[in-house]
Amino acid sequence: MTGARNASRLRKAGFLLAAVLAGAGVAPVPAGADGPGYGGNADALTVLWQADAQRRGLAVYAVGFRGGSPVQVRVGAEQERTVTADAAGAVDLVLASAVTSTSAIVAATGASVLVTGHTPAGELRTLIGAVPPQVSATGATEIIPWLAALAGALVAGLMLRRRYGSAFSGELRRYRHPARHRV
Repeated sequence: MTGARNASRLRKAGFLLAAVLAGAGVAPVPAGADGPGYGGNADALTVLWQADAQRRGLAVYAVGFRGGSPVQVRVGAEQERTVTADAAGAVDLVLASAVTSTSAIVAATGASVLVTGHTPAGELRTLIGAVPPQVSATGATEIIPWLAALAGALVAGLMLRRRYGSAFSGELRRYRHPARHRV
């Protein structure tokens, strides 16, 4: 009797461990801040696609510049643009076009983004990044957590059906009296 209970507990622990490992495999992992070629300041430059009701385009966010100083931004082979850093030393630039306009900002995926300016100490600061791919329709990263949840629900349903299946099917089980020790 105890052997069957231990086997059941071990089976449940195995299912729980498999569910935890599957959940850890699907969980999003943050990217490391220091990538190859970034020189330790990969978190100082963010390049991403922005799309909202009024405008769309490539957004460039950079930090670490002298407040109010001119900063040069170049995307791919386009002309260099000079913008002014805000009081905190950050650059927020959206290379955008109106949604109704036919001329859109065309930046190829992987094109380099170069942001150059001076730090508060007066040193030249150069940040290098790349244009990410544009977001397309629903990707695998949005579907995988739902598939994992569906698989977990199916496994839980099968376990409940196996355990309480006779109660739902209308079958009556006969009560089994515990074995009596006879002398």
